[in-house]
Amino acid sequence: MDSEISKRFTEVYEILKYLPKTDFEKIPKNILNFIIENKDNNYTWKIDKTKKLYEQKLNNDTIAILSYINMEFIVTDEQKQYLKKLYAYHEYKKENEKKDNSNYSDIFPKEEKN
Repeated sequence: MDSEISKRFTEVYEILKYLPKTDFEKIPKNILNFIIENKDNNYTWKIDKTKKLYEQKLNNDTIAILSYINMEFIVTDEQKQYLKKLYAYHEYKKENEKKDNSNYSDIFPKEEKN
């Protein structure tokens, strides 16, 4: 397995260990086993307990894996619907920002420096 994704599994597993037991037990054993078997045992990553999770400067792949686990196994159906709307809103916002920025570059082309 790719060494970078193995590092992400190491980070994910370290974070999952801090879940409440009831949430941790919602994750299927085959998913946990896959993470454990594919994590990089030579890579050390520790949570900074003085910071919130969103302040940890996590890799995007780590966030994606955690989001998947959260969405598929941990949250309630009501929370899942809310998260889907939130993700859709952020995606919509991101797309509109791209459109807005591209319009400005058409109106104000970059000047070439001599």
